Amino acid sequence: MIDAIIDHYKVDEEALAYRHIRKLQELGQKNDLILFDRGYPSKELIAKLTEAKINFVMRVSPYFVKEINRVNSQDEIVEYHYKRQAYQVRVLKFKLKSGNEEILVSSLLDQNFNLKDFKELYFKRWKIETKYDELKHKLEIENFTGETPIAVEQDFYASMYLSNLVALAKMDADEQIQEENQAKELKYEYQANTNILIGKLKDRLVLMILVRSGRKRTKILNQIMCEIVQNTVPIRPDRTNPRIKKIRDRYPMNQKKSS
Repeated sequence: MIDAIIDHYKVDEEALAYRHIRKLQELGQKNDLILFDRGYPSKELIAKLTEAKINFVMRVSPYFVKEINRVNSQDEIVEYHYKRQAYQVRVLKFKLKSGNEEILVSSLLDQNFNLKDFKELYFKRWKIETKYDELKHKLEIENFTGETPIAVEQDFYASMYLSNLVALAKMDADEQIQEENQAKELKYEYQANTNILIGKLKDRLVLMILVRSGRKRTKILNQIMCEIVQNTVPIRPDRTNPRIKKIRDRYPMNQKKSS
């Protein structure tokens, strides 16, 4: 994760998105393409991204704006107006296996990108969904150990730090898994089991940090990586998860696991 923000519950997703985008620009990111779920799109956001020359693909609802609602073809470029300015976007519509219609809006007007390309591109959001699952259910990011702002912020950023360590460890483990499976004829590609990875890392992270000897730290890390590589799960394409209605007060205060 490049940028993480925790703010007042009244601050909406779009406002936070602007702050994330400004951070990307400060870091000097160029030629990016940002994927947005349907909680973000608005005429204003599209206008700001277009003016900043930032490419995007957004999932939108069937009732987003009338210019898009009127599109009947699978792939069409339309124009809409915002604050007396005209903006062009590409609208793509296709059916999912569930029978529901998916509608994407993009700044990519180049016809060399076809409908299949956009389907594959938007599927890359799956890793974002699995990251949310990791933060909410595996790292219990909503399970705070205190009620004060500083306690909440400490828990939040500690979880972000751990999640990024998990991601770095997983990248190394996945690369090793792919090398080991390269000569095998397997139905699926395989990756490290994130649940086990988090458990191994959380159990030994503090110990690894506190050890003064660099040699011993490396030994602990190598032991962790060996155990991670031995626990894999298949990567199945076109997977989806049903949306789960948010449950309030999921965690009693001060009941967060110490491990």
